[in-house]
Amino acid sequence: MELNNFIKESVIKLNPYVVNKTGPEISVKLDANESNYAVPGRLKKKYADFIKSTPVNLYPDSDYSKLLVLLENFFGAPPKNFIFGNGSDELILTILLSLKKDVVVNVPEPSFSMYGIIAGYSDFKVNRIKLGQDNFDLPGGLRKGSSRRNIYFLSCPNNPTGNYFNPEIIKFLLEYDNNLVVVDEAYIDFSGRETFIKSLRKYRNLIVLRTFSKIGMAGLRFGLLFAGAGLIREFRKIKLPFNVNSLTLKSIEFFLENFDYFKGNIEKTVRQRDKLFGTLSKLDFIKTYPSEATFILIELKNNT
Repeated sequence: MELNNFIKESVIKLNPYVVNKTGPEISVKLDANESNYAVPGRLKKKYADFIKSTPVNLYPDSDYSKLLVLLENFFGAPPKNFIFGNGSDELILTILLSLKKDVVVNVPEPSFSMYGIIAGYSDFKVNRIKLGQDNFDLPGGLRKGSSRRNIYFLSCPNNPTGNYFNPEIIKFLLEYDNNLVVVDEAYIDFSGRETFIKSLRKYRNLIVLRTFSKIGMAGLRFGLLFAGAGLIREFRKIKLPFNVNSLTLKSIEFFLENFDYFKGNIEKTVRQRDKLFGTLSKLDFIKTYPSEATFILIELKNNT
């Protein structure tokens, strides 16, 4: 059998996302930007008691009314304005599966690699946006606009640079009806910034991605997509049924009811990040870039 006769060229040429190994031989793991705070014993016991009656012999509850109320209260958006998925990656795929192939996918460089990877094997044209060399911000040239149909994937704060893109440029892009703008807020809890979810009523072409992975729930694989009711209606048509498992749904319900623990860890992470930034900034052989995320980008200076 010839694979080329069955597998499309965009997949054969693809450089896949690489997940590094974990195990007892790995003493420190930093590459995935996970929280290093495990659930403490007292909360773990309460958690185990909470989920132990979850019926794993049945498909996930399609109603999840209590979880919807908790999510609405937490994010300030009604259920008509969000869907959830098996991590943000699945939701990125859902967005792209819904689009016409003449839409150009615009991704900053550097940024989260899955935007380009998923767009590539989905056979979209990918336009790489070169970020500013000094501050890694979006280029002012984006203010010129474009007559083509575009979708922009903007990680705010950006991974791996740690900066928050100029909100005025994002709002400028949203003013054009031929643009869809996806604001990925995976790290926003560590930035103190206002969420773009509050702008959904103003912009029908705005999509916001959120996740609980970076604050201590990465293993649950739970992401949310927020948008206007029109976009959500279309995304629901292609969202796979039962795409989030029962244990994850029940776990998110529990952790939202006990969110003070995670809030404390967010505050500790921000303090430690800022302390580390101050220490690194004193070293004369590296350049340290300010961060609003859970990591700090450094650049080794010449002859180092």
